[in-house]
Amino acid sequence: MAQDPALHTKVRHEFYVTVTDFHVDIEKRKITGLVKAFPDDWERAMNALLQEKVMRYVQLDSNQRAALHAQYLEQHIQLNLNGEAMAVEYFGTSTGPDEVYLLFTAEYGDKELEELSGNWTITHTLLADIYP
Repeated sequence: MAQDPALHTKVRHEFYVTVTDFHVDIEKRKITGLVKAFPDDWERAMNALLQEKVMRYVQLDSNQRAALHAQYLEQHIQLNLNGEAMAVEYFGTSTGPDEVYLLFTAEYGDKELEELSGNWTITHTLLADIYP
């Protein structure tokens, strides 16, 4: 049975890892975040999301990639503080030889420092829909 090459990487993994860091920037009154993923895993995920299957992720220009990253990241990272949702906004992408970094922000508004130590709920489902 032939398999769609867009759905498979050259190296199969037993699991897929992303690392996410969050930082509270008190001066700018926002949360900044960074997601680190492996490039082959990220490329496979982005290929799976493309509406037009004849187009490949590597063929997209930087604006098209940024739009795809923003849509995917904003759907798959949710931040809540004390039951109140914070809008996550894609900030940019940086790539290294062995990693892809996705940067994002979320403004927490006029909350005081004491409120920031409240009940946080973070939902992170990046790659979970692509690699079940």
